Amino acid sequence: MSAVSLERVSKTYRRSWGRAALLAVDDVSFAIAEGEAFGFIGANGAGKSTTIKMLTGALQPSAGTLQLLGHAVGDPESRRGLGYVPENPSLPDLLTPLEILSMAMHLHGVKAADPRRHCLDWLARFSLAHVAAKPIRTFSKGMAQRVALAHAMVIRPRLLILDEPLSGLDPIGRKEVVDILEEYHRAGGTLFF
Repeated sequence: MSAVSLERVSKTYRRSWGRAALLAVDDVSFAIAEGEAFGFIGANGAGKSTTIKMLTGALQPSAGTLQLLGHAVGDPESRRGLGYVPENPSLPDLLTPLEILSMAMHLHGVKAADPRRHCLDWLARFSLAHVAAKPIRTFSKGMAQRVALAHAMVIRPRLLILDEPLSGLDPIGRKEVVDILEEYHRAGGTLFF
């Protein structure tokens, strides 16, 4: 089974009266096998983020079919086991990292012997344990990015979709994240970035 499958996917944005429609994604097809690491590259404005938004169900395609983990993207089951970090994560800024990770576990039905410890372990992996109880609104862009990555990992994802995952991170943070992603992939996880 493919972890990700797109067949003849297009996205056209209608524009105001008198202006031509904007074709953002044009007839894209590819598949990613489970356990594969797939880098989706292209110039700015090429439609990468739009494609990712269609895969996660945030946007509807104008044409084509998309599947995640063997389910049509429109089926909520397609997102079970999906960890996603958008290009610009928008986290609830009054919550703490510990609350955000706990909520993710609850929403995804992830069980752990000690859920709090499970969340704290992931925050420690992303060098955030010392701010686990501080509100996100006090964080730098790089710290918020690491919270979003920990949020994606705490659910024990089968598939990670990451849009610019190293954005806003300093060189040490980039190295830490790359190491975590390599470990995830070596353990059989599927990466789409």
